[in-house]
Amino acid sequence: MRLPLVYHDDYSPEFPEGHRFPMDKFRLLHDHLIASGLTTDAELHRPEICPNDILALAHDRAYIERYMNGELSREDQRRLGLPWSEALARRTVRAVGGSL
Repeated sequence: MRLPLVYHDDYSPEFPEGHRFPMDKFRLLHDHLIASGLTTDAELHRPEICPNDILALAHDRAYIERYMNGELSREDQRRLGLPWSEALARRTVRAVGGSL
């Protein structure tokens, strides 16, 4: 049985030039696996966005809403360590969906 490979284009949102986190590594790995013939795009599992009810099992609903709407406090953003964007929020909940 082959290990399922999970990928979505949302996994590599645009980040500011020179940001220390290499967000494009997910896209680059995807491209390498396809180019090397180790998998095909059709074989990849495309995850759904994780529903808020599932996210709320681990996070406060008010925090989820603030995060998804780009309304985190400066302190919360600092702790996150990544520049918030709608694309990053979508990537985050899609990655959780991919883990499920």
